[in-house]
Amino acid sequence: MSELIDALPGIELPVSQVTQQLAAMWAVGPAGSPNESRASQMNVVLHFGLEVSVEQACSRFETVLQFSRRYPCRIIVLCPKHEAGDGSMQAKLFSQCYIGESLREMCCSEVLLLSYKSEDYGHLSNQVSVWLESDLPTYHWFSAVPTQRVQSYFDNLLVGVRRVVYDSSIEQEDLAAMPWPDASRVKDLAKARLLPVRQVVGQYLSAYSIDELCLGLQSVQVTYCGEMSGEGRGILSWVRECLNVCEQSAGVSSATVRYELSLCEDAASDDSLRLEFTYSDQRYFVWRKFKQGSLGEIKAYLGKGHDKISTRVKPLSPEQALSEALLF
Repeated sequence: MSELIDALPGIELPVSQVTQQLAAMWAVGPAGSPNESRASQMNVVLHFGLEVSVEQACSRFETVLQFSRRYPCRIIVLCPKHEAGDGSMQAKLFSQCYIGESLREMCCSEVLLLSYKSEDYGHLSNQVSVWLESDLPTYHWFSAVPTQRVQSYFDNLLVGVRRVVYDSSIEQEDLAAMPWPDASRVKDLAKARLLPVRQVVGQYLSAYSIDELCLGLQSVQVTYCGEMSGEGRGILSWVRECLNVCEQSAGVSSATVRYELSLCEDAASDDSLRLEFTYSDQRYFVWRKFKQGSLGEIKAYLGKGHDKISTRVKPLSPEQALSEALLF
């Protein structure tokens, strides 16, 4: 079985020589001065688990590279070893520069890749700490790393990390349920991708008072297609947080409202994501996103007339979703 690090670009180097080579590479610019295009703002660690395929690794590697065009950073990619071998670490160094639209702006990315043995928690942490730019904040993206192993990193690899991100639509385990030392620093990429959805739904519902929305509300139902489980959980959680004020504003106990999440089992359905409010009277609200393209639809009657409105939800690019999760 080929190793992930072999499928990713870069020049192979002894682990001990990576930082020396990196320093030599940027020591002098074309005009004899330090290269100003290397102006990192942060460290980003992309951390793969054993279950990540070569195709997935290459795709997420490209996402971080695209992210670095807007937010220059030092990228560290951690690739687990599938085969035991002699247990030694393997390293690569990759760099790439991008010229901006004005042709005068240039941004350079540097990527340090390291293959590691899964059980070497402390040694991995020590090596990553050597590679980090110590005066810059660090962000950590987990991809298919088991929760038991993630938890073992709390006291070493993740110490001092500003934010941890993961993608709940991809992960096999629920990282949100872990006993994080500071859960506010943990963000879900699936929820970040919901930004355009929250804007569309929120803009429509903002025309109604919270009393109007909460009074008589019986259930909130979210239906998602197979590959959008994280988005489904995310939008249901967002609506629940927004409607928690019902108890204070309209005297509706949150216990009386049912929050339901389900997988769409109708293969003929055109919906990829659907949000529905059910009331005790004739009122209703339904928003749905079609599987094809960026179009969606709102059908609603919330007391001011029946509406049927086409909506457009332009999805975030992978690098936009990453920036939303990491920085906002």
